[in-house]
Amino acid sequence: MRIDALKYRTEDNQDIIIVVDLQVGYGYQNNNIWQITDIGYKSSRQRKYTYLSTTIRDRYEYRQLDQKEREQYVKEKYIEFVGEDKLKEAVMEAWKSIKPDLENLTFSKA
Repeated sequence: MRIDALKYRTEDNQDIIIVVDLQVGYGYQNNNIWQITDIGYKSSRQRKYTYLSTTIRDRYEYRQLDQKEREQYVKEKYIEFVGEDKLKEAVMEAWKSIKPDLENLTFSKA
């Protein structure tokens, strides 16, 4: 499940959106994995977001890495772009958005 978790504007009027993905595990892997999927950015005058994953994949230095090194490279670039605090805040916002609301609990008819 993809969630546009955190949207904010920087001091230099750049809009940032952090996209978080929840992978729900079933069967023997009964754990849920939160993953930072992408980071979109645009200046205030633009209409469409440019996503960081697209610009990272276009770099030759990324293409020559193996899978583990690519994951580490992407992590470093994401932290460099928005900071580790914003990434953690995005995951917490994503969790809050899917947290059940017990006040508005409904029941189905039997």
